[in-house]
Amino acid sequence: MPGPLTELVYSLFNPCYVDLDLLRQYSPTSSSIEYARLEIAVDQSDNFTGYTDTLDAKFPKFRTVSLEGDAQRQDLSAERCAPAVTIQGPRPRPRPDASHLVFGVATSMERLLESLDAFAHWAGGTNARILAVVDSAGAAKKEALARAEALGIRLVIREKAVEERLDRWFYLVRYLYELRDDNTQWTVLIDDDTFFPSMERLVDRLATYDPTQPHYVGSVTEDLYQLYSGGLMAYGGAGIFLSLPLVQQLQPFFDECYVFKSGGDRMLSQCIYAHTNTKLTWEKGLFQVDLRGDASGFYEAGREQPLSVHHWKSWFQADMVALSKVASIAGDEALLHRWLLPRDWYLVNGFSVIQYATISDDPLPMEQTWDDSKYTGPDPFTFSLGPLRRKDENKISYRLQTAVAERERVRQIYTRQVEPERLEVLEVVWVVASADNQ
Repeated sequence: MPGPLTELVYSLFNPCYVDLDLLRQYSPTSSSIEYARLEIAVDQSDNFTGYTDTLDAKFPKFRTVSLEGDAQRQDLSAERCAPAVTIQGPRPRPRPDASHLVFGVATSMERLLESLDAFAHWAGGTNARILAVVDSAGAAKKEALARAEALGIRLVIREKAVEERLDRWFYLVRYLYELRDDNTQWTVLIDDDTFFPSMERLVDRLATYDPTQPHYVGSVTEDLYQLYSGGLMAYGGAGIFLSLPLVQQLQPFFDECYVFKSGGDRMLSQCIYAHTNTKLTWEKGLFQVDLRGDASGFYEAGREQPLSVHHWKSWFQADMVALSKVASIAGDEALLHRWLLPRDWYLVNGFSVIQYATISDDPLPMEQTWDDSKYTGPDPFTFSLGPLRRKDENKISYRLQTAVAERERVRQIYTRQVEPERLEVLEVVWVVASADNQ
C-alpha cells in the first residue's frame, strides 16, 4: 500500500482524485457517500480590482463513491476535474508591515497553543508583535515560542499569577506600553478567539486615523441587551485599539483605575472616560459577534468583509483556520465573499454553499439565524446588523468542514447531512489558472 510520501508525490503530479480517507472521517460507518466536485481556477493578475458577486459555474451533480476497501484515493476523469470557471484574482503580494501594532491577549497556555494557527493567518510575517499573558507557562512555553517562530509570529509570553483572568486582561494595558518601541503606534487588546480576516485591510483602516492623537477604537456588542448591561464601550473580542498617546495618558491612573473591578474591557472604558477626554470611536467593520446559537446568517450575509470576528470557537463553531486557507490562491479578498451561482445557489467562500428556500429580490437583509435576545424592546439587533430578515428554516446548506492546502491548489470540503445515514460531500477546489484553463 502506498505510504504518505508516495501519496504526496502522486498528488502533485495527478491532483485529480477523491481523497477517500478524508471522506471516511465524516461518514465512518457508511459504505458509500454522495460526492460532487467544483473546480474554480484563479487567474492571478496585477490588474485585479475586486471580485464580482456572480459566478458562472453550475452546481455540480452528486455521484455515489464507495468507501469500502482500503483504497486511499479514487482517480477521477480529466473531464470531472476541469475548471468549471476561471475568474480573475489578485496576484500574491508581500505581507503588510504591521510592526507598529502590538497585540495583547490574556489566556491560558493550552488556549494559546490552540490559537497559534489562527494567529498566523493575520500576524505571521507582518512583524506585528503579540504579547500573551498567562497565569502559568511551564514547559509549554518553549513549545509555544518554537511554534510561533515557525509560523512567523513575533510572540512574547509573560506570566502573571493572579486570581482572575480579567485581572490579567487589564494588566495588558500596562504590559503593552512597556513593550513599545520606536515603531509602535497602536496597542491592541484581543481575546484568543479574535480573528482578523485580512491584516492588510486592518492596517489600511487604521491608517485613516492620526496615531499622534489619542484614539479609543473598537466595536460595541451587536445585542442591545448586552449593550444595556455592559455599557457603551469597546468590547474586547472585536479588538480594542488604543493609540499610544492615549495609553500614555492612562499610565498615571493605572492603579486608581484598578479599583473599578469589572470585566477587563469595562474597566478599561471606565478608566478612559474618567481620566481623558477621549471617547469611543465605533469602527463598524469590527464585530464582537455576540450572537448565541446559529450565527451562520452573519457569515453568509455577503456584506463587506469584517475587519474582525469573535466567538468563532465558543458560542458558535466556524473554523477560521480552514476558512483562511483559500487566501493562498484567491487572496484575503476572497474570504467570506459570496458569489451567486445559477439556480440561486450561493458560495460563501470558506464557510458554506447554500440555497435559500425563500428567494428575495433584495440581497441586503441579513438572515437572523441566531437565538433571540433577552432584550424586551423591539429590534435588539437591527441597530448593529440591520436590515434583517427571518430565518429560512428550509435553507439547504453545505457547511465547510476542512480545507487542505496543496501546491497551487486548495481543496475545501463542505458537507450536508441529508438523512441520518446519508451524507453529501461537496468538494470545492481552488487552483491557480494555467495557460490551458484560461
